[in-house]
Amino acid sequence: MRWLVPTAVAAAAGALAAGVFEAVGLGDPVAMVATAGLFAILVVPILCVLGIVIRGLYAAWAPAELARDLTEDGGGMPRLVGWVLVILLGILVLAWVTFQGTWQLATWTAFKPLTVGFLQPVIAVGGVVLVLVVSRPASRLFAAIARRIDGRWRRNRTERRSLLRPAPIFGIAAALALATIYVLWRIVVKPRVGPVDTSVGYAPAIAILVAIVMHAVWPRIPRARPYVGTALGALVAATIVLGIVTVKTRPSLTLEIWGDRPLAGIAIERLFDLDQIRADISLSEFRPVDRAGSQHPDIVLVTIDTVRADHTPPYGGAAEMPVLKALGERGAVFSWAFSPSNVTRRSIPSMVIGAAAPRIKGRVIGWALRVDPRHVMVAERLSAGGYETAGFMCCRGFYDPEVRTGLQRGLEHLDIEPNGRVLGRAAHDWIEAREKRIGNRPLFMWIHILEPHNWEVGIGTPQNEFERAKLYDRSLTIADQIVADVLSGFSDRPPDKAPIVIVTADHGEALGEHGQPNHSTDLYNSQIRVPFVVAGPGIKPGHVQETVSLTDLVPTLLELAGFEPARGPSIDGRSIAPLLTGKRIDSPDAGIAFAAMIKDRSNPGGVTAIVSGRWKLIDNGGVFELYDLHSDPNEQANLLSVRTEIASQMRKLLEQTIERHAASPFE
Repeated sequence: MRWLVPTAVAAAAGALAAGVFEAVGLGDPVAMVATAGLFAILVVPILCVLGIVIRGLYAAWAPAELARDLTEDGGGMPRLVGWVLVILLGILVLAWVTFQGTWQLATWTAFKPLTVGFLQPVIAVGGVVLVLVVSRPASRLFAAIARRIDGRWRRNRTERRSLLRPAPIFGIAAALALATIYVLWRIVVKPRVGPVDTSVGYAPAIAILVAIVMHAVWPRIPRARPYVGTALGALVAATIVLGIVTVKTRPSLTLEIWGDRPLAGIAIERLFDLDQIRADISLSEFRPVDRAGSQHPDIVLVTIDTVRADHTPPYGGAAEMPVLKALGERGAVFSWAFSPSNVTRRSIPSMVIGAAAPRIKGRVIGWALRVDPRHVMVAERLSAGGYETAGFMCCRGFYDPEVRTGLQRGLEHLDIEPNGRVLGRAAHDWIEAREKRIGNRPLFMWIHILEPHNWEVGIGTPQNEFERAKLYDRSLTIADQIVADVLSGFSDRPPDKAPIVIVTADHGEALGEHGQPNHSTDLYNSQIRVPFVVAGPGIKPGHVQETVSLTDLVPTLLELAGFEPARGPSIDGRSIAPLLTGKRIDSPDAGIAFAAMIKDRSNPGGVTAIVSGRWKLIDNGGVFELYDLHSDPNEQANLLSVRTEIASQMRKLLEQTIERHAASPFE
């Protein structure tokens, strides 16, 4: 027990320091202390185990005895130098072999996971064998060189101490290691893997550093040990107790911590039931309000991943999409519709919650966003309003209940399938079976199709922009065929009983425009201008020129479903149902759409855009661009210095919008 005390105290100190760092910025003192306590629940056991393992290994290696064995005449340790250099170079070689090998395998195989999974270990084992074979001769060579250098240093100066002492050796080795890691990261790794959010590692790094310092200080404070240990233990225990009490008594604050503080959030997720915490929050305004005299028609929402508007038929595109073309001819086509962001994990939550992308709270898991449970999905609202709800979704990483992104909430029937054709057939069969039932409730069905997102998979690398466009368009055709299969399930209905069909996309896809090969890299039209087509009973056919955002989808869906549009601090969108039904006059110079890149695991963030009527302003981290979209939809002519008055107005509008979106959606 006496041997374990330093480790326990160091773990408490590390967890407390890192917990305070994790809690900075919350404002509420209770939230800060609770965050530190929840963080400590997660980190104290980990630091204790690490401390025990490291101290055990240190004792087993017996460094004092090893130092005596390695010390040569004159007090130097050239053999230690040799082995330290071999270890450093060996790690570097293994890292290089593994990285380069994986990169080449990904290139040669178009990243086929099974092939890469088989060959990757072969490359790694080959690297290990190579390092082992050369390690002993290399260490002897380095030791001989170090011995000669040290001998020259001490020649004719017998009072000089050897350069090859442990402190200088390990100090120089640590400096070399850190410098090498930094250089390789900046020159080799980062340019290939793109932006990576490293902020999540700050708190663990602080915890480990403080624990190391406490281990080093502990032997030097014999008299103060009882007081230091007791104080740290009491503080950590108190924060943990407050953290647990907060979970039980303040569910809203607990979910705020979960959404905003990733490591404390992990503790909440592991120890408590998020769904139960959410159930403790009042949802009195959950049910939408009926509009007097309104019907409740069936609604089918089709979201197709990665579709840019200008490649689809309603927008003059060349892709073969007969179903979307027909929907556009008999329904409303929004000529200037924009997604809330340029990645699925940011756009889809914004679309089905109704809040701007920066106001969607949650945590990134894999490629998805685990949404703060305080947010309400449109399917939940419609279900509470009496609708039967169904979802046919790709893929599990986004919609599986076990992943708990929250996006599936409110969907009574849920079918998840990665293959779009299989998914479309499942939706068709379900609709046909439902059509035979009597007494059905109004239907809200949502299908999400992934095929265009993977348009490059298994085809090699396109050689030019024409090939890229052709292959991309082929994926749009496949998606259209899936939509055809789904909608054919309603084919026996008369036109006046057909569902309202909405077809749109979560974001677009760059195909070389502005130097970008795919999406998630900028906010030009290629990545955020998306199709938005609505057809069905009561929908006025024609092209709508007013600018709209897909954040408008939730209030629009509710109004089309016969309810009052959702309003309040949690909703940023506006209902555009009056434009669809002809109750409001279309104006080409009206409407506002906002889009943002949110910093997370693979997105650098820091880019925002706003569209007002025909004008679009992009803020690339302080560098502004202004475009007249009606005359320049491909954004080739930056008019910032030409239309200075418009630019000033747009900058002010963007600033006001960002300021408004800084408010919590839960206040």
